[in-house]
This record gives sequence, structure tokens and C-alpha cells, in this order.
Amino acid sequence: MEYDCCVIGIGRLGLCFAVTLENTGLKVVGVDVNHEYVNKINTKQLHSDEPELSNALKLTKNFTATTNLNEAVINSRNIFILVATPTDGGKYYYDHNCLSDVLVKLNNLELRDKSIIINSTVFPGYIKHIGNVLLDKCERCTLSYNPAFVAQGDVMSGYKTGGWFGMVLIGAANDEVADKLTQLYKNIVKGRDDVNICIMTPESAEICKLASNCFRTMKISFANMIGDIADKTIGADKHDICNALKSDKSIGPICMTPGYGFGGPCYPRDNKALAMYSAKLGIRPLIPRAVDDYNDIHHDIITKKMFESTDDIIEFENVTYKPNCAVAMIDKSPKLEVAYALSRMGRCVKIKDRYSVIIEVMKEYGDAFTYETIN
Repeated sequence: MEYDCCVIGIGRLGLCFAVTLENTGLKVVGVDVNHEYVNKINTKQLHSDEPELSNALKLTKNFTATTNLNEAVINSRNIFILVATPTDGGKYYYDHNCLSDVLVKLNNLELRDKSIIINSTVFPGYIKHIGNVLLDKCERCTLSYNPAFVAQGDVMSGYKTGGWFGMVLIGAANDEVADKLTQLYKNIVKGRDDVNICIMTPESAEICKLASNCFRTMKISFANMIGDIADKTIGADKHDICNALKSDKSIGPICMTPGYGFGGPCYPRDNKALAMYSAKLGIRPLIPRAVDDYNDIHHDIITKKMFESTDDIIEFENVTYKPNCAVAMIDKSPKLEVAYALSRMGRCVKIKDRYSVIIEVMKEYGDAFTYETIN
């Protein structure tokens, strides 16, 4: 085999993952459909606003990109798939079309003796009921699930540590794949003792990925509910309360600071996906739905409080989907949800942020706001 690993889908996440794999000493090939993009990667002229990515790419020695899917997978031992699975709200909540198309193409090649690993988020049951069925012509090939817990704006840092929350999730098709991926991640984290590599079946991993994100959204909504209660209680301080809760070992500090609710490309949709899957099984998804409901309620509370402001203009800064995000992503930004609600209520709202962020806000909200560019 010419390559140790092939990464299909080298957008921002996939390229970071491919570079991380190469950094461990592996020979890696990445696949993309955009010829110009591939050429920029191979000539190391790609400039990305994802922190560390451009410099890490320039340092690679055994990474190449190609548009030739067939050649890349045939000459690779391990095939990672990191294509988009956007939300469509349909039967499986995530749109698996792109992912399924890749599996069909692999199946048409009638591959032999390959480890195929899906890194994209999928709806529970996809691996068993769809993925494996689409690979019926591939002999002695395994299909596993290895979703990453990384966030855009910190992707390289996240991959270097195995993920932001100290958990590497491996839904392995068999023990051989489990051992292989375990060693791969041990090489990535380089001896860190705070990373837990969790081995389970693909079916368990599909549920666990959603459960991990949804538990954090639950903590965010809970902290905000406690904060809202404290704000209406004379003499109470929400920050004192939540700081104390953070020190409770059964609760912990992550996602326990009162503030805006949750947003971004993963949290809102994973919460809804878990609720949908639960309902399909006949289990009432009371908790994920309540978490979503309170996230909306909390933003309504913030909106009403801001609406009562005597300021002529209500200003919002740092409006990316999470605070201080290095990239211009505004997916389900909590601040922008509130800002837009205020605008529709007739208040004058100004967005102050970096030029790249302002452009993204303008694309989605147009003249709903006034704008000011800041460094």
C-alpha cells in the first residue's frame, strides 16, 4: 500500500485531521472534488483562518491531496470519511446523501481488506442498517464509527488532544480495528494521561456521540435557568451560585457558567437528533426537548430585558457561534438570535465585530442591523 491512511473530505475538519495523522509519522492522502483547492494544498499555498492549520500544512512531508478517489482508496490501508452530514430534519434528521454516495463509490470498486471509518456525525442505526448494506460487495472490509469532539476555530488543538473533552470515541467493527485506532490516537496525544479512549460497538458510539453533546447542552440550559431564578431573587448572585456548583465533583465546571444559551453547528442539531431517535424507539424524549425549550425561553428572557434598555442603540460584540471563535462562523449564534429578535421588535441594533464576521452576518441578516467593523 502506498498510503497508511486516506481521508475522504478534506474541508476544514478533514484537512486538520489528515495533517494530524501525518504528524504522527503516517503517509496520508486526502481526497476532495475541487481541483483548485487540491492544487493549493499540494503547493502549500492554502491560507486558512483556522488557527495553526496553514503552518501545520507547510510542515507536512508525507501528505498529498488528490481528486482521484479510486486511486487514493485502492492504495490506502485505512479509509476515513469526513464529509458533510448537514441537518435536513427528515427521517434520519441528518442528510446522509453525501456520505452514502461515498460508500456506494467504494462499493463499486469492490474493495478488499480495508478498514473504513466514518468520522462524520450520523443518526443512530446508520452504520448497521445503511452503511454496511451499501458496502455489500466489499470483502473483508469493516465499517466503524469514530466521531471527533472538536470545534471550528480550535480544530487543530482539539485533534492534538484527541478531542476537547478528554474522550476519544471508537465504535469499532472488531477487536483488530479497535487496537489499530487505539494505537493511532495514542500516537496523536503523545503520552497524555488525561485522554480516555473508549471502545464500544458502532451502535453504542452513534448514541454516545449525541449523548455527550446533549449532556453539555443540558448543563448550559440548567445553569441559565438557575441564573434566571437568581436574577429574580433579591440578594442572590447567579455567578456565586454557579461557581459553587462548578466545585461540586458530581457536576464539574464545564458548561456551568450562566450567560447566553447554546448554538453552533453541533449542539442544537445533536440535541434534536437524540430526541428524534428516542421518540422512534417509543421513549419520550422529555429531557432533550426540555433543554431545547429552555434555551429558547432563556433567550426570550434576555431579549425582554434588553428591550427595556433606555439606550438608543443596542450593541452586540463577539457574535460568532461561541465566544472568541477564531473563524467567522455564526451558525445558530445565541447573540444573533437575541439581536434579531430585538430588531424585529423595533429596536435599533448594531453589530460590532471583525470584518469577516460582519460579512457573514450581512449575508444572513442583511439590513436588520447596523454594522461597525472592529479589529
